Amino acid sequence: MINQDNKDILLASQCGVEFEFYSNHSVEETGKMLEKALGRKMQIENKAHSDFVPTDKVFKLEPDMSGGAGLIEMVTGPIPYTDVRLLLIKMFAWIDANGYTNDRCGLHLNISFKKEAFGKYFITNMNTLKFILDFKEDRVYKFFPKREDLVYAKSIKYIIPKNGLYYFNENTVDKNQFIYPNTKYYGINFLKQENGYLEFRYLGGKDYQKRTKDTLYLLDFFILQLYNTCKDGSLTELNRLELRRIMRKIQPVIDLYKDHRNFKHFKDIDFSLDLMLDDNNDGESIDLYWDKIKDRVVDLIYRGGLTKGKINYDTDRSRIQVKDGILKGAHDLEGYDFVDCDITGEIKHSNLYRCNINNADLEFCNLYQSCALKGSKVKSSYTHSSCHLEDCYVFGTDTMFNGSMKDGIFREGKYKASNAKFDGTEIVQSTKID
Repeated sequence: MINQDNKDILLASQCGVEFEFYSNHSVEETGKMLEKALGRKMQIENKAHSDFVPTDKVFKLEPDMSGGAGLIEMVTGPIPYTDVRLLLIKMFAWIDANGYTNDRCGLHLNISFKKEAFGKYFITNMNTLKFILDFKEDRVYKFFPKREDLVYAKSIKYIIPKNGLYYFNENTVDKNQFIYPNTKYYGINFLKQENGYLEFRYLGGKDYQKRTKDTLYLLDFFILQLYNTCKDGSLTELNRLELRRIMRKIQPVIDLYKDHRNFKHFKDIDFSLDLMLDDNNDGESIDLYWDKIKDRVVDLIYRGGLTKGKINYDTDRSRIQVKDGILKGAHDLEGYDFVDCDITGEIKHSNLYRCNINNADLEFCNLYQSCALKGSKVKSSYTHSSCHLEDCYVFGTDTMFNGSMKDGIFREGKYKASNAKFDGTEIVQSTKID
């Protein structure tokens, strides 16, 4: 039972909702039916992420190509708490009767508070560090376990110091000294904080419309968590304990940043210079290059989650190479060569050879020599004919695809007819090259 204080907080909140779903009807007919079912006007757009800004009285319907040509997104403006609960109930019932959802469908809650209740900058000034430390992410995954570490809604439990030499003093913690999730594809999109709201992206998946009770519970959970952090941004002892745990975990990485000889603490990771280990001269050759490359090397462990493998710096190409690496949950790695690696996470502007890639987000990459991808996003990348993708989402007008693809969605790009092979893949728009 909700106490009076919590009730007042909930009633002071508002929420915009983004529903991704498939309809059994045309977009036009869907719009008419939803106007009748929800009592709101529908603005129908012909492209995703259109410029029209919905309100609490006029919603918008538009295509969402991330789920193929048939995926529709309905977006609302900020709606008062009691109204949004009713909206969720009605919309879930409509989808269940007139359409369906699958694993590519998301349900996003854009939560804010009325300015007259707590002020204009209530969320903008929130202590993001405290929010992440406080947030009980496991509770969300208990209700939606298949959304855990999804490429579109990754865990927010990612906190690292901006400075590799950061000295942690629990009595003088400065939130500005840390890096937090800084792209939209996390369970919470913190980029929206400067606009006075947070986008909660955890929910969705197949048959999410049948999860009314769970969704309403999590709506309340999100609102109350957000309010509590915004109201008091000071770190509790539990927060400091959690932060101490995180800092202890990354202390070996900080030591490595200071001196490459501390690779000795990473027994499953080898480092070489031009494919030559430098044990005989105690690392003197590496000393010549360490200041130049240490940020990039340490990032592989720091941001990349590298737990095992071989790192090599090619001095002729000024290129860092990783072989036989295991990278779990990489965050925004850019400009590497990966060979025979197992990878999850975000990789940009990199070359990949014979890699197994699962639940990853690749941008502007080159895939060669039988790379195998599953459940991943691939944007504006080159794919060699030897590579195979399964249940992936390929997009970007400068995509060049020569590989094979099973299921998934080829949203846009070029492919070579003589090489590319598609099996059960939905091709939305493309350019075939002879």
